[in-house]
Amino acid sequence: MICAIISDVHANREALAAVLSRIDELSVERIFCLGDVVGYNADPEPCMDLVLSRSAETVRGNHDKAAAGLLNVEWFNRAAREAALWTRRTLSPGALQRLRLLPQGPRDAGEGILLCHGTPYDEDAYLVDGGSMRTSWECLAEDYPGARICFHGHTHFPLVASQRKGGRPARAGQERVELEKGAVYLINPGSVGQPRDGIAWASFGILDTQKMVYQNLRVEYPVRETQRRILAEGLPPALARRLEEGR
Repeated sequence: MICAIISDVHANREALAAVLSRIDELSVERIFCLGDVVGYNADPEPCMDLVLSRSAETVRGNHDKAAAGLLNVEWFNRAAREAALWTRRTLSPGALQRLRLLPQGPRDAGEGILLCHGTPYDEDAYLVDGGSMRTSWECLAEDYPGARICFHGHTHFPLVASQRKGGRPARAGQERVELEKGAVYLINPGSVGQPRDGIAWASFGILDTQKMVYQNLRVEYPVRETQRRILAEGLPPALARRLEEGR
């Protein structure tokens, strides 16, 4: 199976369209989404429609929960909080209901693949250091012994971490990683809609389960149009500025 893994779309319609166009060129059989379909950017409902119509499995993210009223937004920073509340006001009742019904991760996607938003032990935790990696591998061994690859999002940073070799950032561009037999991996495909690794291009992943090869891909998209939409909707200008910086 050749599958695409997308995460943290964050209502960026232009970035999502560019990523899906590239996916359509790659003979992909299934798409998996790791959550945060909405939040920050200006096109939540069109992005929800696209993701839920194309993805074989979508888990919820913290911004999805916040927009749906399932998570207190008071712990969000000001810009994130304003965007979450704007999203809640903007979405149709049907879209809000679909957000509320998104499943909590982890979810078993078959062929040894596990999908989560934050970590396998806590959907809202950030997988950012050795401690969170160790706890994740312990959780996988105890609760998901059949998992070979746990895909996660939330941090917006591409990452490939092997239990045998430790974690390292996935290099930008067309990196190709041959996955070792018997190893367990934590893989973050980066963010479609709000990259934070200093590269403004949308990020996603491709996994070939037959060859056991993972590839992190980046695609350019019309950032200025996304920025224009943010400002036109009265969302915080900082959300527009950060897109151009990839921060």
